Amino acid sequence: MKLKPTINKIIKYFTPFEWAIWLTGIVVISSGFFIGTDKNVLSLFSSLFGITCIIFNAKGSVWGQVIAIIFSTTYGVLSYTKAYYGEMIIYFALMLPIHMTSIITWLKNPNKKAAHKEVKVNNLKPIEYVLTFVGAVVVSFAFYFLLRYLKTDNLIISTISLITSLAAAYLMLRRCEYFALCFILNDIILITLWSLKLKYSIAVLPSVLSFIIFLINDAYGFFNWKKIKRRQKLQT
Repeated sequence: MKLKPTINKIIKYFTPFEWAIWLTGIVVISSGFFIGTDKNVLSLFSSLFGITCIIFNAKGSVWGQVIAIIFSTTYGVLSYTKAYYGEMIIYFALMLPIHMTSIITWLKNPNKKAAHKEVKVNNLKPIEYVLTFVGAVVVSFAFYFLLRYLKTDNLIISTISLITSLAAAYLMLRRCEYFALCFILNDIILITLWSLKLKYSIAVLPSVLSFIIFLINDAYGFFNWKKIKRRQKLQT
């Protein structure tokens, strides 16, 4: 008896546009998997979890952080199998702890006046943005030598990916809308990174397609968080 109201609630939670971009992503990524002869199931599932967590994050929902834990785990393992040790370190040593911590911080800072459960968007001081960027560059420079020692493929691109990931992770933890902007930059870098693997194996096609979908979703997420922030200001 309670199943139908729950399904209706889930359907109405997302706008038609949000359903459209999520379902389009599912179709595109799944098609890339079934078209290829050299199939990688880990790449497929990692991609599907990835686009799902992004659409929840775009809504300011803590469920995005929960699903992101699964994505980070599967993507980290996939990166290891493809010798992208930089990506592996990013998602195991950085993103996993950040997502776990973000669950706590997002739950502690809800927007109580929203029609649906959402996190309260934070206002950061300019100095915090500067320190975030400087800190990301310094840490990434130090990790460059570790990644070189590990013989990471496409070392320079992997290092740049670390900079954008660090900035995105911190801003996401701090509930700042610009985390999505950093993820947009990271998506562009990762589209390039995984495209370089296509000449060796078509199996990573779902990963390439997923980051193209991620780019679209993160762009939407950024504008939606700006919209949420304006609405929350009017509610105060």
